[in-house]
Amino acid sequence: MIRAELVEFNKELFQKLKQAGVKLDDYKYCDLYRDYVELSRTERNRKVVFLTLAQRYNISDRQVYNIVNHLKASV
Repeated sequence: MIRAELVEFNKELFQKLKQAGVKLDDYKYCDLYRDYVELSRTERNRKVVFLTLAQRYNISDRQVYNIVNHLKASV
C-alpha cells in the first residue's frame, strides 16, 4: 500500500479529525493523558501532577499543561 491509498481509504476519518481539532501527533500523548487522569484522581495539587508528568516524559511542565488542555477539550 502506498501513502496515497492509505489517505484515500481514511479520507473521511481524517476530515472529521481535522474538523475536531485533532493533530496527527496527538496519538503520541495518549499515555501521558491516561497518566494525567490517574494522577489527578489521587493528587489534589495540579502543579504536582504536571511536574510529575514532566519528569516522567522528559518535557516541561508547561508542555504537559498544554497537551492535557488540548486533549481534554470538547469536540
